[in-house]
Amino acid sequence: MRLLSFASFATASLAAGVLAFQALHGAAAQDAPRPSPSRPGFERTKELQQFMRKKLDASNRILEGLVTEDSRLVKSGADELAKMCEAETWRISKDVMYRQFSDDFQRVTKLLGESAQAGDLDKAMVRWVDVTMQCVDCHRFVRDKLIAEGKPSTATQSRK
Repeated sequence: MRLLSFASFATASLAAGVLAFQALHGAAAQDAPRPSPSRPGFERTKELQQFMRKKLDASNRILEGLVTEDSRLVKSGADELAKMCEAETWRISKDVMYRQFSDDFQRVTKLLGESAQAGDLDKAMVRWVDVTMQCVDCHRFVRDKLIAEGKPSTATQSRK
């Protein structure tokens, strides 16, 4: 009974955290200048936005799987995130810190998938918190360091 209470509390906390992240992420995106078709890099920015939306869709599947105790849904979302990590669109910068964030994200996403595969949803829940924290930390880094300091990134450059 105590484990169920902890699991319920953890699930509710996790859901609240993800909703807060999505609300903050959406608010930050609304404050950012909108790309214009006449600006260099517009197509790249549009492609990146679509890619990030797919990441959110996979993330929502993971959360739904955790809340409904569907380990296959969690595994499916984790596998999609892991697959997306291999895409060229994923690599928006060659910055050393960005690469570290990316490597850490890939590592915890793999652990999440392994926990779901094993049917250990309590461990998967903890791994999902790790994945979410990696997202938040990386987005903060990109927003506060790469963009604010004007470091070049492929996210803001057009493809040649």
